[in-house]
Amino acid sequence: MGKRKRERDRALAMGADAAFGRYVRFACPAYSNAWIFFGPLAAFMGWGTTLDLVHIFSGEGGMGHGWFAPLGVLVTVLALCGTFAARLERRVGGPTPRLYCFQLGVVVATRGVLRAHRWTELTIHHQKWQRGTGDGIDTGTRSTVQARDGSVVVVFEGNEPDRAGGWEMERLHKAAMRGPGTPAPVTSPTPHPPRTPPRPPYGKRASGRQGSWNRVRGRRRGGRR
Repeated sequence: MGKRKRERDRALAMGADAAFGRYVRFACPAYSNAWIFFGPLAAFMGWGTTLDLVHIFSGEGGMGHGWFAPLGVLVTVLALCGTFAARLERRVGGPTPRLYCFQLGVVVATRGVLRAHRWTELTIHHQKWQRGTGDGIDTGTRSTVQARDGSVVVVFEGNEPDRAGGWEMERLHKAAMRGPGTPAPVTSPTPHPPRTPPRPPYGKRASGRQGSWNRVRGRRRGGRR
């Protein structure tokens, strides 16, 4: 925990020195939902193996003619590796890039080395991929972030969960490439249209042509009665 805090403080200080604006979020491609499968598997196999070992040491014999216990230990270890593999990949000082994203740039930490890049200095290339066949087909869009010299900064495969931050990293990049928005032109408020005088109700005298027209209408209606 101390290493993470020290790295984060260094990244925030570097972003402030580079005038990258407000810090937005942390992003890293080493996130996975594999723990949803491997975690329960490790717990179940660990429980079964422990129970089998208790039976063996108590002299009751083990399941599967004694083969379940060693196989259970092996499966439990592999399942634990699958559960914590992503966490191990995104560890501080590891080979997987760790991105501290700001409004105008990003600080990338790889193997303990921090480098600052403005979004305008980076380009993102997209490539669609497809794996598997039939009902087990898996598709996605790989996003490769490259610097001006052609070096690869980070790669998001497109199948990471939302907490990996790949989509928000691209949103910040697009916003920076568009540049600051131009303000809307200031226009003077439209004058109110002239108010027309209300039409006098029927039966009241009005001056001019309007009054004569009312009198004519009154005579006509009076003649029809």
